[in-house]
Amino acid sequence: MNNTGTATLLQTIVEILNNNTNETLMQLELNSLAAYCSDGMEHDSEKFLAAILIHAINRKFNPELLNNNIYDKQYEVSQIELFDILIDKFPFVKYGQQMVNNSIIETMSHYDEVTLVDIGIGLGTQMVNIISMASGLSNLKKVTIVGIEPFEDALNIAEANIKAIKNTAHFEIEIVKIADYAENVNFNSIPKLQGAVIVNASLALHHIQQKAQRLVTLQRIKAINPVAFFITEPNVDHFEPDYKQRINNCYHHFIALFKVIDNLDIERKYKNGLKLFFGREIEDILGKAETDRFEKHEPAIEWIKMLTQSCFEIDEMQFKHVSLNETGLNIVMQPDGFIGFKYDTENILAIIKAI
Repeated sequence: MNNTGTATLLQTIVEILNNNTNETLMQLELNSLAAYCSDGMEHDSEKFLAAILIHAINRKFNPELLNNNIYDKQYEVSQIELFDILIDKFPFVKYGQQMVNNSIIETMSHYDEVTLVDIGIGLGTQMVNIISMASGLSNLKKVTIVGIEPFEDALNIAEANIKAIKNTAHFEIEIVKIADYAENVNFNSIPKLQGAVIVNASLALHHIQQKAQRLVTLQRIKAINPVAFFITEPNVDHFEPDYKQRINNCYHHFIALFKVIDNLDIERKYKNGLKLFFGREIEDILGKAETDRFEKHEPAIEWIKMLTQSCFEIDEMQFKHVSLNETGLNIVMQPDGFIGFKYDTENILAIIKAI
């Protein structure tokens, strides 16, 4: 590969796809570009991202020609270490959940009984934090937590984590577990939907594969009349059917995210470990058949349109303006009604509150 400026790497990838009808030749050219990117990629986000994109494209078109160097052990960091960094250092998780949690607590302060429906509860970390924060709400008598999570092992851990702090709360806590995907849940049939219902969906709804399923799911949520519904989603179109346009969308979204990672006050190995962590998402976005994809992100405005169609109203969250100069990231209320986590011109993450 001749000297290729990193600024033109996306253009070079697209040109290779445009100029080759022979898939074998196309992959050889992509692998040549990947070899170029591998030189110094640990210190160059654009090379790092281009290498991940090429790996995903190869997986889609001709997996037997895959070059697996991008996932060499030199870039691996343990999942436990990465999750700790995501929670403690990564501004999207740290400040996104902080804003949502503060708004949930403010909503809970008006009721003596609340049901929290958490779609994609995972290990229950966010619900545990909300319970701890709710200790200052003297009005609260009971909280029912409905955890919706397709992976039963995670759901059981979430239940154990919530039970571990149950005795520290001055209010009664009840847990309802639903081991299923959100699109399969009849929300009206959930037992013990008592008091004011608050629904939280953090980085979960984009896993619903079909647009029609998303709309039906939102309508089912509306049927239980939540007093507040919080959605946190990446603000990018990976639902895009045109493959080359999806590559373009993917590149611009993740290069902004990678540059935020570059500005974090952590060791280089952890920065690269985080990039590989998100590389698994890119593999899904670009490397899988359409029927097998689950990382089908949509822009916030599309979620807002579906919420409006489902008879929700958008409620602009009240939040303290946060300017993260150390990361180059700004958090700004957008005119369309969502909170945008913005790096340069790219809104990377969106938080929406509906009522």
